[in-house]
Amino acid sequence: MIVYLSIIFSTAAIIIALCYYFGKKPVLFEKHGIPHFPPTPVFGNMGSLIFHRQDMHQLLQKPYDTFSEAKYFGFYEFSTPLIVLRDMELIKTVTTKSFEYFQDHRPFVDSETDPLFGGNLFSLKGDQWKDERSMLSPMFTSSKIKNMFELMTACAIRFTDSLSKLVEKEPEIELKNVLTLYTNDVIASCVYGINMDTMNDPKNILYVYGKSATTFTGFRQTLVMLLHRNAPKVARLFKISFIRSHITKFFMNIVADTVKEREKNCIYRPDMIQLMMDANNKKESGRSFTLDSMAYHAFSFFFGGLDSVSSQVAFVVHLMVEYPDIQARLRKEIDEGLERTNGRVTYEVIHGMKYLDAVICETMRLYPLVSFLDRVCIKKFELPPALPGGKPFTMEPGMNLWVPVMPIHKDPNYYENPNKFDPDRFMEDGKKLFNSYIYLPFGVGPRICIGSRFAMIKMKVLLCYLFARFDVKAGAKTNIPMQLKKGFTAVMPKNGFWVKLEPRKDPHPSLANGLCC
Repeated sequence: MIVYLSIIFSTAAIIIALCYYFGKKPVLFEKHGIPHFPPTPVFGNMGSLIFHRQDMHQLLQKPYDTFSEAKYFGFYEFSTPLIVLRDMELIKTVTTKSFEYFQDHRPFVDSETDPLFGGNLFSLKGDQWKDERSMLSPMFTSSKIKNMFELMTACAIRFTDSLSKLVEKEPEIELKNVLTLYTNDVIASCVYGINMDTMNDPKNILYVYGKSATTFTGFRQTLVMLLHRNAPKVARLFKISFIRSHITKFFMNIVADTVKEREKNCIYRPDMIQLMMDANNKKESGRSFTLDSMAYHAFSFFFGGLDSVSSQVAFVVHLMVEYPDIQARLRKEIDEGLERTNGRVTYEVIHGMKYLDAVICETMRLYPLVSFLDRVCIKKFELPPALPGGKPFTMEPGMNLWVPVMPIHKDPNYYENPNKFDPDRFMEDGKKLFNSYIYLPFGVGPRICIGSRFAMIKMKVLLCYLFARFDVKAGAKTNIPMQLKKGFTAVMPKNGFWVKLEPRKDPHPSLANGLCC
């Protein structure tokens, strides 16, 4: 009885606190003449997302289009006012030229209650972020990633071998869930130094705990995230954590145990833990990683790679089903590359697959997994007038702004026929687009994703093996054209990534029996 009363009183306290935080009438943008859609009580401008009438991209697209003459517009995430940028020069100023005013991300968890999230590079702030980033950056050079390439290919070989057996029984599969098994194996091997076969052992503890910790859908996870982002004092008061304590302990211990074993037995392996250990041994900068910070950074690969890489690859495969002519051209490039190496998937042959690069990049343009890039103002900064004839607006420390990714990716001012899937735009202007501020799948400026090159290689290796060994076709459950799920901040298909895989009748001889190496 006491337990039930405690739950009732705790729930009531949370509801009262939420009403206090979210119930205040927001008037900031109206007061300063910043264009915006009128907010609703409690939900601000988030109502259509919360009630599953729109996805996050649609939610930002309408004001982006409506306020086309504005350099920025206002948006209320519940009661929190945000500035949403749409002017390229202003985006460049905020994310790069005046980075010292906007160098932090808005935290989405509390570092005390969720150290795995709060302590990783994405969440760190100020000088601590600079120090950790400078120590991590050398680990993501081409040479370091090349050293891990064979670990990735071993995972891809094992995965596609198992996949070929699976599709003999079930030719039509939900691809996203299956691909996550591959990304888990790559993270386990390239980060933690553990060889896994999750396809045949999906209940292994690393995958189960990693999946639980990085799942952002579901009522509990959504509520916790909203609390941390919009009412952090409430979340801190009730010690509401995103990751359960036993999972946090597991990921902390796995790094500590690995470091201890390697130091004791002089074990060397070309993975991320080893690279952090090597950095500590050199101590060139006078700084070093603690065991805790090593665990935080290692976990960030689960946070940043488990779901995102599998989702992005699933989008690529789905588009290849929709566009069989593009699939044929991609397969031709892969076959020709393998022919030059007698069927061996090498770093050099992958690096030379320019059309594969273009297909991935165009997929990330059409279906970016991040809805927006966020920054927090840390020093007073004056924005120019939002509209001609208006007044400048001073952002105070603690205020937030967003850069809307998909609206920019689909702006006809920047991309010809923006809704068309056209990989050739990256064959012709790839470098130009990467160096601009109109292509944002990995972010932009000093805060750009540090693991983008690593993620690209993971995707390229898997796609190379997939299309070298399988023909991908539409099945009975394939959703063409794709419809996106409403009510989510991340882009997801309404009915999953259902495709039909058929073993190719003409693979390279070295791949036919799963003996690729």
